[in-house]
Amino acid sequence: MKSIRGLIMAILSSATFGLIPLFSIPLMENGNVELQLNLDNVCFYRFLFSAMLMGVIVFVSFARKSKGNFNFRKVASEAFSLTPKQLGLMMLISVFYASTSIFLTASYTIGEIPSGIATTMHFLYPVFVTAMMILFFGEKFTILKALSVALAFGGVFFLSGASFNEGISLNPLGLLFVLVTIFTYGSYIIGVNNLKPIASMNGMKLTFYVLAVSCLLFCGNIVVKGGSFQPLVTFHQWWNILALAFIPTLISDLTLVYAIQIIGSTTTAILGCMEPLTAVLVGISVFGEKLNLNQGIGMVLVFIAVYLVILTQKEKQQ
Repeated sequence: MKSIRGLIMAILSSATFGLIPLFSIPLMENGNVELQLNLDNVCFYRFLFSAMLMGVIVFVSFARKSKGNFNFRKVASEAFSLTPKQLGLMMLISVFYASTSIFLTASYTIGEIPSGIATTMHFLYPVFVTAMMILFFGEKFTILKALSVALAFGGVFFLSGASFNEGISLNPLGLLFVLVTIFTYGSYIIGVNNLKPIASMNGMKLTFYVLAVSCLLFCGNIVVKGGSFQPLVTFHQWWNILALAFIPTLISDLTLVYAIQIIGSTTTAILGCMEPLTAVLVGISVFGEKLNLNQGIGMVLVFIAVYLVILTQKEKQQ
């Protein structure tokens, strides 16, 4: 039963993460140019409000445990306290998490790598996670697990519309940026479940600190670039940024942490293939995009990969 809950958490995490375009595109492609937010501001507001909301949830959760003996200072101390070792490791994995988004975006903009190719290459992170877990953390290699990784990668390849034609030359800098994201995101997923001071933390508290540190990093990103903080002035902007902060950020990151803690880093990483599938379905149903043959093949491969992951999880229980 616990493993089923973990699988549901992992699928929910990657599926909700795939909803980012649903709320971010309207913010960046507003009909009124003056009301358009740039990517840096969208990322900053996304993590600012998700961290604030997660902070409230953490405090309320710990307050409920006080059972009539509520003391604000005591509850706040229990809810947000960290040991020095936890603080250091928390900063480390949060940097890995936030820098994944920064480097992946940089691969599109600075590195000029087509988004489909970058997305496909980024999805090599389950391979990285699987290899690291087998080599350094004693996880067993199985044919079923290897096949599910391969099918998931193939599914993402078709879904993202990537095409590695001979005529395409990849910018070395852009290629480097994508390779960095494989390491950073893979390391984050491994760290959540295998760094003992972090793995033992309450999942909600862990999620809060990841979101809060990410917010600070994106704030610093704007300052370093010499950019400005664009105000939110319309209901349309507030609605989309709050929805972005809640659904594909807070819910996605919280369920990701719980999934990693329950079913492990490798299985959670493989189930990340639901993210591009959700993004494609949103594009078709909301933005009027057409389903093509490659995407259809990608969907089938993703569903098979998810099914094999479920079978792998059942084998563990036997």
